Amino acid sequence: MTDRTPGQWPVDHPVHLDPAPARDKQPLPARPLTTVGIPEVRLVITVDLTGPYDDSREVTSDLHEQTRHAVDCHTVVIRLGADALRAAPGLGSAIAGRFFLSARQVEIHVPAGTKWAYVAAEAQEYMRRYAADHAQMLAKTRTTG
Repeated sequence: MTDRTPGQWPVDHPVHLDPAPARDKQPLPARPLTTVGIPEVRLVITVDLTGPYDDSREVTSDLHEQTRHAVDCHTVVIRLGADALRAAPGLGSAIAGRFFLSARQVEIHVPAGTKWAYVAAEAQEYMRRYAADHAQMLAKTRTTG
């Protein structure tokens, strides 16, 4: 064992470093460029609203809870049950308001053979309106240069 404390350099035995060898003045040869392929990734969000619901507040609350962390995605798949469709008459507007800026494609699945097939068309119409309104608002706020 030595009698020095941790972190104290030995003064009686200094370390001598040899100078680094001089480099040649010639630059290193250029390496060929490599390209890394970026795979096509499509982020998909699945929203399941097929549970039992009594009122529209429960449906919109569940929609918000399931999509709270959804920032940007390619496709949204929304599965609607008969209870959600019966309890929330303005569901197309709520879906459009949630995804018109963050999703490129929205798929709405309703139970087969029901009268609720119009919800997809309603959501599509609201998404068009919201996107047009957003574009108009952006055009008004931009300064002309």
